[in-house]
Amino acid sequence: MMFTDDFWIWVQMPLTWIKWAKDQGLWDFITAGSGLLISAFVLGGNKKKIPEFSVHLTYSMGTGHKNYPNVLNIELRNLMDAPLVIGRPNFKFAPGVKAGRYAHGNTATGDYEIKFRPIGTDGQPIEGYSYTHVMLRHREQAYSYLPLTDEWDEQALLAAIAPKRRWGIFKTEKGLGTLFLSVVLLKDEKPRVITMAVPVIRLHKGVSAPRLGREWG
Repeated sequence: MMFTDDFWIWVQMPLTWIKWAKDQGLWDFITAGSGLLISAFVLGGNKKKIPEFSVHLTYSMGTGHKNYPNVLNIELRNLMDAPLVIGRPNFKFAPGVKAGRYAHGNTATGDYEIKFRPIGTDGQPIEGYSYTHVMLRHREQAYSYLPLTDEWDEQALLAAIAPKRRWGIFKTEKGLGTLFLSVVLLKDEKPRVITMAVPVIRLHKGVSAPRLGREWG
């Protein structure tokens, strides 16, 4: 009988503690914190990378083009031994960062349209139309660009993406924004879709006069 009483007290201990937490107003904070920890674990476990798929980002300032004086260059490279399809690309600028006046924005979502064009063996975009979906075989590449605000020079761009200190302690990297795209891997019997979000934090200087607008052919 004594063992039964002790066992019952042991079973009731968690319930008693939960009731105490509710009475103290702490239960909501505990459940919210647990939800955040679980979400972080799930999201962290589901992060997928494609080592053989390269996203190369550069900037070109003062291109001399009347409509696109400043651009973010986006180059995709497929180094896999199988083809893949790029789809649903768009770009969302960070708060306080403006797009160029000729960037095609979606008012409903706040993101900006991106279209790609395959790159030929000469390293230049192939003439013709540009597409939101493009297939890349082994070692093939695709190129696109996104107009940046006309008022910037190189110094203003670098200042915008430079790490900032919060409260004089923590470093934060806001960057220009985030590039979103879906990659369909055709390596297996069943195609696999991987959604990528690429933060534009660190950039290298690209060519001074990329082929833009009607110059694409």
